[in-house]
Amino acid sequence: MTGSAYRQLEIRWIDLDPTRGAETRKKRPCVVLQSDLVNKGSRTIIVAPLLPGGKDWPFVVNISPTRKNGLDQTRHVNLKQLRAVDVSRIKNLQGRLEKRYLEPIKTAIGLVFDL
Repeated sequence: MTGSAYRQLEIRWIDLDPTRGAETRKKRPCVVLQSDLVNKGSRTIIVAPLLPGGKDWPFVVNISPTRKNGLDQTRHVNLKQLRAVDVSRIKNLQGRLEKRYLEPIKTAIGLVFDL
């Protein structure tokens, strides 16, 4: 399957193993951050993991569970753990992140990269 099947703000289960050191590991829900235009035909997709619970850190965005996003609990998107993954790592669709989270995500990414 090529990247054209993936859309920005989708929450997909992704197998992040193998990892090294402090990298986020295991099969986890992740948010697709790469734009739809770049996803088209791409063999890699840029994602950020959704980790359990909320955090009060400037490089995370806390996400509340809704029917649309399909999350089972409050989670946080860790924008310090951005990762380009091969599409073979991408598993099933969990849901779609609401657009209201896009600006806070952009702000957190800007902080991480000092943009």
